[in-house]
Amino acid sequence: MNSKWRQLDLGGGGLQAANLRLARTLRRRSTTWLLLLLLFPAGAHCWYLRERHIAAAYPVLSLIAAVGWFGAVPWVAPAALAGLVLLLLRDVVTLEDRIVACNKRLRMATYLSQGATAPPGFRGRYPANGGAAGTAGGQRIPTLAEQEALLHEIAARKGGKGEKQG
Repeated sequence: MNSKWRQLDLGGGGLQAANLRLARTLRRRSTTWLLLLLLFPAGAHCWYLRERHIAAAYPVLSLIAAVGWFGAVPWVAPAALAGLVLLLLRDVVTLEDRIVACNKRLRMATYLSQGATAPPGFRGRYPANGGAAGTAGGQRIPTLAEQEALLHEIAARKGGKGEKQG
């Protein structure tokens, strides 16, 4: 997207404003992987993906490993480092799916925050008498070809009345 369009403030709602907000909030794969590679002991990639619980585990385990390493409890450091390695392996395996899930949550939040709601009493595509979706009163909705044939039949019955006179 051109940088001039990103800076444009459309003010208010609308699909264009939502798309601009969304473009600013989506999480990038390259940024996530870079954070994972460079700052994984701080859990920066999890903070970036807004996964607070997992993100908090990284600095806690890093701190426990550092205290165990430099402190008087040397057996704690290997256990904390093993926990960090397990978390890191889990993140390497599942990171792509988590990026997609995060972006899906962001899309839903952006588009659902527009304020448009369903009309009062809206129950989806189900008619009042309990027919299934895609039906009218429990009967199948005619296809476009069937509707066109019906219109031709109605026009033929009328004897061509209602047609434009050229």
